Amino acid sequence: MNKTTPTKQEVSRYFFNVCDVKTARKVEHWFFHHGKSPEASELLLSIWEELDQSVVGQEEAHLAFEEFKKRFTNIQAAPTTPSKPVAKVKWTVWIQRVAAILLLPIIAFTLYQYFYIQEEKTVMWVEKNIPYGESGDITLPDGTAVRMNAGSKIIYPEKFLTNNRQVFFTGEGHFTVAKNKRKPFLVQSNEINVEVLGTEFNLKSYSEDKIIQLSLLNGSVEFVGNTNRNKQINYVLKPGEEVFYDREKVTLWKERFTVDNYSSWKDKKYYFKDVRFEDIAKELERNFNLKIVIKTDSLKDIHFRMAFVNNESLDEILQTIRNADKRMHVVQTGQIVEIYY
Repeated sequence: MNKTTPTKQEVSRYFFNVCDVKTARKVEHWFFHHGKSPEASELLLSIWEELDQSVVGQEEAHLAFEEFKKRFTNIQAAPTTPSKPVAKVKWTVWIQRVAAILLLPIIAFTLYQYFYIQEEKTVMWVEKNIPYGESGDITLPDGTAVRMNAGSKIIYPEKFLTNNRQVFFTGEGHFTVAKNKRKPFLVQSNEINVEVLGTEFNLKSYSEDKIIQLSLLNGSVEFVGNTNRNKQINYVLKPGEEVFYDREKVTLWKERFTVDNYSSWKDKKYYFKDVRFEDIAKELERNFNLKIVIKTDSLKDIHFRMAFVNNESLDEILQTIRNADKRMHVVQTGQIVEIYY
């Protein structure tokens, strides 16, 4: 597929009329010249697959299809050069082919609603919370395994009845997703979404943290950052990649790691690479179930590089913090730790 051929995602977004002007022109121009090619048929079928795996209603799909036909009809009416009068006939045939393909999922979705809507109404949602100082394992209805870190929460249905597997998550979790090409696995966390088919990844997305981190061990996932600024950030990860999303600045950057050497919180190992001291304190609070008070404001924004890979105790970690800056005072009283200059 060359760069002028629209992708499945571009065709789908054009169908639902949610693409930008540049993408719309690309789709229209390509189908105008290649509407009867095998590639065109494949892309049309991809729209059917997209609809078949979505949760859009029959009315919404029908309206989108009518708008889709209308837009291509307008293209058909556009002036063409005298040397190519056959183009208009091709488009009439092509639109009929589109109609035949796209009416199938509308009928299928109607049957889905008729047979499953009553059962779906009775589905119960389950909420699991992991308290500070602990971690836990859960298995979702499809067999997906989630290792949850301290202070994490997940909400999921007792059964995945729709055409995707949607869960809601905050905190940090290591996901091993059961493969199911017919039902994408969707994680909604704060203002971001992660979409996968079957893979293994680690997501760190606490509501109180500034940075969201997604690390991919195998398979493929798409990171989608939705913001209240009418801006969307998308990135498809490859194994060995991790992305960091700044929720305040609405920026994304990526780094690489060696999958074979990967270890994390679930292995009782903690790596802080150029991390703000305030963010380090938040993670220690969650994992050791205590309160850390940074009394000197200038300390909060200092960046540290620390690694705890030998199952260190809280006392050992606090001693490492003291050694990082000799001016620092660390005073612990029960479950409260005060740090100041």
